Amino acid sequence: MRVAIGTNSIQMTPMNPSTVPSTNHARRQQGFSLVELAMVLLVVGLLAALFLPATSTMMDNNRRNETRTKLEALEAAMTRFVMTNRRLPCPADGSLAPGDANQGLALPAGGGACTLLARTNSVVPWRTLGISQTDAMDAWGNLVTYRVWDGVGVVNPLTQANGMDMSALDPANGTEVLDWLATRGFRACNDSPCDAGDAAELASKANGNGVAYFLISHGANKVDGFNPSGTLALVNGPGPGALEIVNRNNQAPRTPTPNGDFYIDADLNENEASYYDDIVLRPTVIKVALDAGLGPR
Repeated sequence: MRVAIGTNSIQMTPMNPSTVPSTNHARRQQGFSLVELAMVLLVVGLLAALFLPATSTMMDNNRRNETRTKLEALEAAMTRFVMTNRRLPCPADGSLAPGDANQGLALPAGGGACTLLARTNSVVPWRTLGISQTDAMDAWGNLVTYRVWDGVGVVNPLTQANGMDMSALDPANGTEVLDWLATRGFRACNDSPCDAGDAAELASKANGNGVAYFLISHGANKVDGFNPSGTLALVNGPGPGALEIVNRNNQAPRTPTPNGDFYIDADLNENEASYYDDIVLRPTVIKVALDAGLGPR
């Protein structure tokens, strides 16, 4: 480049743009500084602290709602069985592994007094009900526990022939219906111990609202629920609380004496010392009979 100033000229060599150092370009080549990285990590951490608990709670609520829907579908399957057989099915033995000929079947298949193992390891008999194993599982992948009014010390089990048939009863005949109901059904309580007549007692046969059966999801912590492989699920998270232990599997079935003929239906409690996250459906004897068209005539 030649620049003329008066009679003189100055020779200037043009600069090559590629040789001019670029501060921004150099900074980009160097990457983030430690301070910048620390700031990014801090922001990510704050966002995670804010949103992960909310996301976890939302997912848990969705699973609880999904499980309630599945329990209602199981109740409908039970009603269809009672309409056809005029009794409730016995439970299946949840400890049976895949491939066992009896997995998913009510034991005994023909009703009557249910086998001890079926009552001890009781899960919904999905094959007997004509549904899939997946339909008999909660949203956490465990089989739904099924407790039916049957067994040692139980008068007039609802799994016996015509055990759910109230059609011969005359509702106009004084206490006939109440007398029939007074010998059938579990109690439901929201606390333990729960003596007859306690404030914790939610339902009882003495009041005519005895529970025909319990469907129990053992919730997110899976306390002693059976998984599809026939093994008890490992505890996943807090608990078990004392109330969850009443509902768990692999223990002697509940009996009427002394005041042990109940299972727990309580509100969600996330306090670690008294944790309870079971989800329960418990139709009464009279409801099951009426839904199946076998109520008093």
